[in-house]
Parts: sequence; C-alpha cells; structure tokens
Amino acid sequence: MLISRYREDGSDCSTEQYEANPDKYRGMIDCKVCGHKSWYVKGYSTSKIDRMACFGARHEDGCDASTVLIKPEGEDEAEEGELSSDIWVDLDRANTKQLYVSQDNGKHGDEESTRLTQKRNIGIGGSSGFPINKSLRALLTNLCRNPNYADKGQTIHIVADGGRDVINGVLADYLVPIANASEMHIGKEYIFWGPINNLNIDKKGVLWLNYGDYRKEPSISLSPELAEQVIRNFKLGDVGELDGSDVIIVGHVGISPNSKVIISTGFTKYLSFRKVKIVEIEHEVV
Repeated sequence: MLISRYREDGSDCSTEQYEANPDKYRGMIDCKVCGHKSWYVKGYSTSKIDRMACFGARHEDGCDASTVLIKPEGEDEAEEGELSSDIWVDLDRANTKQLYVSQDNGKHGDEESTRLTQKRNIGIGGSSGFPINKSLRALLTNLCRNPNYADKGQTIHIVADGGRDVINGVLADYLVPIANASEMHIGKEYIFWGPINNLNIDKKGVLWLNYGDYRKEPSISLSPELAEQVIRNFKLGDVGELDGSDVIIVGHVGISPNSKVIISTGFTKYLSFRKVKIVEIEHEVV
C-alpha cells in the first residue's frame, strides 16, 4: 500500500510525505479502503532484494487495498498440546531473538504489489503436560493466532528472580489487550498484549511503543536504560523496525496528566516482540 489516509483531515499521505514529516503522520494514518490503522515501512536493500517503501496494515478481510502479505518474522515457537493446559513462565530463562536487520535504501514507488494478505491461523496450546513451560513469546504467538486463547480457564504462573511470583492466577483475569488498558488496571501487574502501530524516542531518551495516536491512545513507556537494552538485545538499527509488530509485556498502568494510559515495566525480560515483515513481489538486485 503506497497511499494512506491522514486521519486529521482525510487527505492522502504518500510514503514520501511520511518520510519527510514522520512526527505529523505517526499513529495518524489509516487504510483508505477499510479504515484500519496503517504504519510506515522503510524501503530496504539486501544482497538479493531492493524493496521500496510502503505502508503496512492489518486490513479487514477482503480489503481491496490489501496488496502485500503481513507475516511474522522468524519462526514461531512450535506449539502442540491442549488449549486448556495451564502455563508456567520463568522470565529468567527468556532468550531474546535476533531480529532481521537491513539497510535503508530510500526507495519509493507508485505501483502497488498484487499479492494478498494471508489469513490468520488459529493457534493451539503448547507442549503436553501440566503445567506447560512457555515463554512470553510463545504466549504472544498463541494470542495472535487465537485472541480467545484464554477462554478455556487456564491458569498462569509467572516467576522471576529465582522463583519470585510475578503473576499467579487465572490467565483470563490477567490478560489485557493494549487497546483496553485503563485506570481499572492501576495497582497490580497485568499481561498486556497487542499490536504496536509506531514507536519513537522522545527528547529524554524514553522509548514509546504506541498503539496508535500517541497523544490519546495507550502507549508502553520504556526508560532510556531499557530503551538501550531493547535496541541492543533485539539488534535494532532503528526503533522503527518494530512498527507494526506485536508485543506482550508484564507491567503496570499509570495515567498521565492528560488522561493518557501509560504501561510501564522494569526489565526487558518482562516483554517480548513478534515482529512482522512485509512480503511482496520484490525486485532482485542484478
């Protein structure tokens, strides 16, 4: 998708316009056809591929503007077993996964791809047994495949720091889609999850993972120290590489003076990403 709609006035936003003024358009663009939120994807070059910039979106099924495939980057963790199995997560055993890094090429274009967005797969449980040993990344994978994953009454026990309880209870009681985070979630730890539309680092070095409109909609806030760890641990050249990705975070809610919901955590091991990539007809480098 090469043109998005600017939410403020309904005008068109091209990839060139976005790149020239990202602060204006970040979190404020939608698909012109189905109206779902979109995000900017830089053009990049590798030894085999030279791809122009475009916009990604999680389109409504059947949307005519859905001309590329949105796929998870890297391999999802293998899943097998029953949906009703209970879950054990040891955050001290979590491993960060290297994310694919490419080189910006500044390329734009005016011809859409003809590929179609893939349909969502429905996830199943983890390995058999009671309880299942699972990472946050594997839990996120199941939720992305099946948002109703927690409807079977599973319990979840999350520990850290050599066995200290972080969360212990019914999974459905602790799972909160980022879009639904509110002042009702102040006072204890929850498992927040969902798509990140855009990211940015402010003048104080704080990394903001924004669900959408960074002025009003919920955001995840990571301190400068945590921001540096995320960039280093996930091998990022730019935080924009995580635009459009899914995130899961064990954290707590605060409310800003302008009533914006802010989700925070103290350690990078308390969050994980499921990065997505755009798959389309690409020009091979000769």
